[in-house]
Amino acid sequence: MSIFQKNIIIRLLISFVFIFVLTSVLFADYEVDINADSLTYKQDEEIINASGNVKLQWLDKIIKADNIEMKIKDQQLNADGNVEISESKSTIFSDKIQYDMQKEHGDMCDTAGVASSMFFTAQKMTKVSSDTYKIQNVILSNCDLDKPHHYAKAKEGIFVTDKKITVYKAVYYVGGIPVFYFPKYTRNLAGSDSKFSYEITPGYTNDGGVSAKAKLKYKFTDKLSSALLLDYLGTIGEGIGLETSYYDKDNIKATIFTYGTENKKNESQQWVIRPSYYQKINDLWTVQSHAEFVSDSYFNNRYNLDDWDRVLNKRKSYVSFTRQSSKSNLRLMSELYQIYNPLTDKIQNGSYLILPQVYYNMYPAKTFGAYSSFTFTFENKTDYELLFSSKTYDYNRIKATADYTITKDYKLSKRMTLKPTLGIKETFYDSVNPENDDKNLTTRYYGSLNARYRLTWWMDWNLSYETMFRTMMNNLAIDYDSSDRGAEKNALFFNNYIYTSSNFIIRNTTGYDFREPAVDDHTDWYPLITEMTYVPTSKITLYLRQTQDLHPFKFNTLQFDSMFGKLERFYFKLSAFYYNSRPEELDIVSGVGLWLNAKWRFDYLMRTTLNYVNTGVKWLGKDHEFKLYRDLHCFNFGVSFRLRENYYETYFKFDMKTNVPTLTKKNGTKEIDREFYPWR
Repeated sequence: MSIFQKNIIIRLLISFVFIFVLTSVLFADYEVDINADSLTYKQDEEIINASGNVKLQWLDKIIKADNIEMKIKDQQLNADGNVEISESKSTIFSDKIQYDMQKEHGDMCDTAGVASSMFFTAQKMTKVSSDTYKIQNVILSNCDLDKPHHYAKAKEGIFVTDKKITVYKAVYYVGGIPVFYFPKYTRNLAGSDSKFSYEITPGYTNDGGVSAKAKLKYKFTDKLSSALLLDYLGTIGEGIGLETSYYDKDNIKATIFTYGTENKKNESQQWVIRPSYYQKINDLWTVQSHAEFVSDSYFNNRYNLDDWDRVLNKRKSYVSFTRQSSKSNLRLMSELYQIYNPLTDKIQNGSYLILPQVYYNMYPAKTFGAYSSFTFTFENKTDYELLFSSKTYDYNRIKATADYTITKDYKLSKRMTLKPTLGIKETFYDSVNPENDDKNLTTRYYGSLNARYRLTWWMDWNLSYETMFRTMMNNLAIDYDSSDRGAEKNALFFNNYIYTSSNFIIRNTTGYDFREPAVDDHTDWYPLITEMTYVPTSKITLYLRQTQDLHPFKFNTLQFDSMFGKLERFYFKLSAFYYNSRPEELDIVSGVGLWLNAKWRFDYLMRTTLNYVNTGVKWLGKDHEFKLYRDLHCFNFGVSFRLRENYYETYFKFDMKTNVPTLTKKNGTKEIDREFYPWR
């Protein structure tokens, strides 16, 4: 008997209903395990026959069939009847197979398979290597019906497990009608997208008329990808853009977004360039930068209504270096912020340049039983067009602060805890205002005594006395000669926490100011703030926040937020904001979305203001967004309508489904989610 024969082990396991036979066969460096209802071994012919719910495991492959015959001497495998082969992320179905287990070569007849988001059928599949098949008379589609809505039909092709499927001389059919010819077509199976994909979004705007947006995406590598934007904006003109991204997880993240139009209506060029970069230099240091170059601050108002960050009328650029350890945090940053006025062709008041900004923080460390912390900041800031004394200046000043605190907890009883805190803060300005460049060094002494008392198991009281005194300029003596006598804070604060259950929480906050500054609008009492949060189930969230002035006693503000359902199924949200300064107006944000049935879904979002006037109710600040989605089995169809003030747009989207699920991590992020910049 050969060594190959001696390594055959057959074990029979008999249960009450079925006979399970596990056979382990050692072929050189791998084992073969068989489970079946019935198993026989012909010792003279060295043949194993298995029938009934046969399951064979070998080299990370699982083969299921009604019948399997394995010739040990020839290392030949034959299977027939509902044959199913699972290999990594691919599954192949066949009527019968013939396979040489040593050469990894075999034939399959009348096959069907699924790999990633693609389904295919083939008259014959021939395995030519460990992961490669030749396929003949193949039909390829993302539609899983026996008669797909659309498909590519080809005489031959190649299927590489978990990598790609390629067909040659393919004809593309829609509804059985040939519409296109591909000399060669390759579908990437390693991810959710192929190397090349496209999106075409036709639509209509009241400003430009009929329009269309196209996005052509190409994936150079797993880390580098790009998208070409080609837009027809009707009577406004054409738009073209390019977005290139490089993503190396936890190491480098970089992107550059460019877009421009030739506005035919006012004969002007409008453009935007946004590069961003992030890199982890080592375990401690990271660098991050972002820049915005925009032709005018109103450029994006009419081209990206679906992205709030793209319509902001400002430019913000920065670069920062951060060092973070277990004991401290250091950030070095420079920032440019600009608000552009197209009427004067200048930047407006509120624009500034910071070069540089330094922030250093030492985390609380234990010293003689108490915890101390230290923070230092330095900022060289230039304010452009700063309005001061009815004049405008380009005003530059240096500001630096150093802040040191020390605190300790004293547990007086199971219910009572005292926490005293002392601190000193130094603030330096090299100029007080644009008309006075005197150096200013001010010291502030501050402290607090916090008492926390647990009244019952469902109620906590928190009483805190806080004080801060300011010294004279370039002096350590308190500034008693000023209008507030140097007291910037001298107040008692009270917080009340009520936990009626894990689902319902109430919080009350107020305070009393002991200072008596010589100002007309000073009030002793801080507003009484009441917050209520109620979460009876995972599908309902209610939040209410009301502010009440105590002296004089009057209603101040009211905020209400509610959320019902789940975003992916049915949801309804409503938020309302009332301000006593605008008693005739109420700001409202509301939205609703649901699946009408298994095929249809709609979402609606509204941001507006209700204005109460003598003649009735008026709606101000029109901002509406409506989305409708239709599931077309193997396609997606959607329409979106957006209205912002006097401008509105409608766009349609039709694309092919991918059917690739994403892996959700414990922290809620998705494995394939690579979006890390807010404007994307």
